[in-house]
Amino acid sequence: MNLYTIEQTRIIEERAIGAGWSALLLMKRAGFAAFQWAKQHYAQSRRVYVLCGAGNNGGDGFAFAQYAHLAGWQVDVGLVVSPAQVKSNESVTLLSELASLGVMPKPYDPAICAQADLVVDALLGIGVRAGLSSELLATISSINALQKPVLALDVPSGLNADTGAHYGDAIHAQHTMTFLTHKLGLVSADGADFAGEVRVESLGVAESLYADIRPVSKLLNVAQTEQGLVARKKNAHKGQFGQALIVGGDEGMLGSVMLAAQTCAYTGAGIVRVVTRSEHAPMVTVKCPEVMAYGDRNLSDLIERSTVVAVGFGLSNNAWSNNLWQQVLLSDKPKVVDAGALRLLAAQPTRCDNWILTPHPGEAAALLGLSTKEVQADRLAAVVALQEKFGGVVVLKGNGTLVYDGVEAQICDFGDGALSTAGMGDVLAGMIAALVAQGLSLSVAAVQGVMLHAKAGDQLSQQQGVVMASQVSERVRQFAA
Repeated sequence: MNLYTIEQTRIIEERAIGAGWSALLLMKRAGFAAFQWAKQHYAQSRRVYVLCGAGNNGGDGFAFAQYAHLAGWQVDVGLVVSPAQVKSNESVTLLSELASLGVMPKPYDPAICAQADLVVDALLGIGVRAGLSSELLATISSINALQKPVLALDVPSGLNADTGAHYGDAIHAQHTMTFLTHKLGLVSADGADFAGEVRVESLGVAESLYADIRPVSKLLNVAQTEQGLVARKKNAHKGQFGQALIVGGDEGMLGSVMLAAQTCAYTGAGIVRVVTRSEHAPMVTVKCPEVMAYGDRNLSDLIERSTVVAVGFGLSNNAWSNNLWQQVLLSDKPKVVDAGALRLLAAQPTRCDNWILTPHPGEAAALLGLSTKEVQADRLAAVVALQEKFGGVVVLKGNGTLVYDGVEAQICDFGDGALSTAGMGDVLAGMIAALVAQGLSLSVAAVQGVMLHAKAGDQLSQQQGVVMASQVSERVRQFAA
């Protein structure tokens, strides 16, 4: 599914109006669609509290309230401004129509709201791009404290629809119905935690109005993993599935290189080798006997024999790690660069079009010279900046993992907080390296690896609250063709 910015959404709305729709009709359609959905999913609800603001989002709420009242629901409308402060002509019209039905908006009252079966958030919508007033934050906090089911119209109030960031707080909705377009902020950063289940409603606007507007990103589709891993014929041998070299494992960090190597083997690389500290090599083969392990004296020869090199697992900022990194860096082989190698890259930036970088937000911040907070405030901008600076394909990990190859950004909305454990990045990089070894392009390998990782994690998180990286590594074997 395509994802669009606030500005693009407004352009589409203007085109619809230019094509003969009216802004009032769009608001009424939004309110009708949301009420029909609420009637279906909250069939036992008979009392609804509609919280409205001064803008067009409030107009959507007024329309919802009309349909709910006409259907026999008890409707209370809370307005955070005076009726005279309602902005658009369309919202004023809908407010007047609502009053003519006998439904008179009153100032927000948490005591009345607490009696509702369902709260509809029509407070702020997509226009939030800056800090909120103390009064708005207090209202949002009050709604959240009631712990009532919330249906947000367009975007949970307080959430930035472009980035998924918020400004102190945002409405915690169980469901969000977003209009005309799906928005990146609903699946990125904090967005998914606030938006809950998202439904996109086009309001009947013609697809032709979207035709020449390039989406800012696309949602990755779980169908991209349904075929399993790279298919194998009966008359196959290991040499047909590539040779992956995993480099890392400094003192105290052997586990990371073990996780990456084991996952690489499980994901189908024909031959997996590890270069690590000499004293660590025997332990690697004990953990995973299918993997061959060597000390660092063999690195240059092993790089030449490899289809892909994955580097960074347990590397530090010391002479030993720097020596390994420099040797890998000089190679023209496809590379997957993770963890400690990203920190070394940040210290001495260089560009390459033949690698996949897999930073988490902290590593991305180091690479860009920003704070982690700045990266998380606009993850799409961060992944684009990383690719422009360093080249290749960039996988910005985190909630709403982004994959950007310099042409198209794609985002994964699978996975959840149960996967927030040590070693998950090592497992993901090992998967991606295996897919590159088997002949997938860097971009396709990155996308496929992200989705395999998320799919495995989602399956495990349905059974347990905390998922370990080694469990995801084991689970990926079930996806083999």
